Formats: sequence, C-alpha cells, structure tokens
Amino acid sequence: MTTARWALISAENNAENTTLALSVVARLEAAGIRTAGFVQHKHMNEHGQKYYELVRLHSHERSLLAVDSAVAKEANEELFCSMVFHNDSFATTQRWMEEDGRDAELLLFCAIGKLEAFDKGHSKFLEHVLEHHQALVLLCVKASQLSCVMERFALLEDRMVDALELPAPPNVVDGFVENLKASCYAQRENA
Repeated sequence: MTTARWALISAENNAENTTLALSVVARLEAAGIRTAGFVQHKHMNEHGQKYYELVRLHSHERSLLAVDSAVAKEANEELFCSMVFHNDSFATTQRWMEEDGRDAELLLFCAIGKLEAFDKGHSKFLEHVLEHHQALVLLCVKASQLSCVMERFALLEDRMVDALELPAPPNVVDGFVENLKASCYAQRENA
C-alpha cells in the first residue's frame, strides 16, 4: 500500500513530462529542497533507430534503457512493445536513487508507464519507495497510461500532494510548484 506522499505530471508526450519535471526540480532546488532521481531521453542514432537513455538527475550519468528492434539479442535484454529493454538499466537507476536519495526530500521518477503497469521496469523499486520512503515522490506518467499506473501502484488520493496535466498555463504550473514546496517544508518540520 502506498504510504508516501506523491505528485504527478502527466502528458501524452514523455518529452513534455521530462522538460517540465526538470524545470520543477530546478525551482524546488532553488528553494532549498534536496532532490534525487532520473529522467528519460529519446534519441535517434545514425541509422535512424530510436533509442532511450536514463539520465541521473544531478551527475548526468547515463544508462542505455531501450533500442527500437525486432528481437532481443543478449541475456539481459527483453523485448516489449517493439523495444529491446536493457534490464541492467533498471538496477542502475535503483542504485542512483539509493545513493542520491538518502537525504532527498523529493524523488523524481520520470517516464513511468506501460512497462511498470505490467510489473516490469522500475515497478518493484517504485513500489518499495512508495511504501517506505519519507520523500515526496514525483511521477511523470504518459497520459494514456495514467489509469493503469494509478491502479498498479494503488496511488491513494489522500496521499496526493498535487497533479498537473499538460499542457498547463504558467500560473497552474506555479501553483503546482508551490504545493510541492509546501509539502516538502511541512515534512521537514515534522521530521
């Protein structure tokens, strides 16, 4: 069961989610809130093949997540939705979160979606964080996967700090940031 406080950024385009999440994190850090986490970036290689990387929030360390392909080739690879996922990348992001998240007041999980809804990818670690961590958990979820993610992780509305659906006007984004800030400050005072 989810006991952590959580917040949500949702858009159909994962790049929009990532861009806004990085802006929100920067504003929270400017207000003195300690953050940790990762984002996901989509790229195209020289052959026009799509691939995704996970990027550590502060050091910008990278881990190859998935490549557009028809077949998995290695023992640590898995085919899902026409992408070959490198399962080692999930262990890498877990290590990042464990190292960076010890004192974090906000943990960012970017691009949570269909993989996690099917109990793959980041699902087990995210489940653990939602059950045991004191930090505010900020999830970026593709809009079309939102109901599946909400159900899979039993995200209770009474633990929700705020939710933001993109596109959103600047004043709504400002309000979202202020709500996250207030929640982190309140948790700090209660600790």
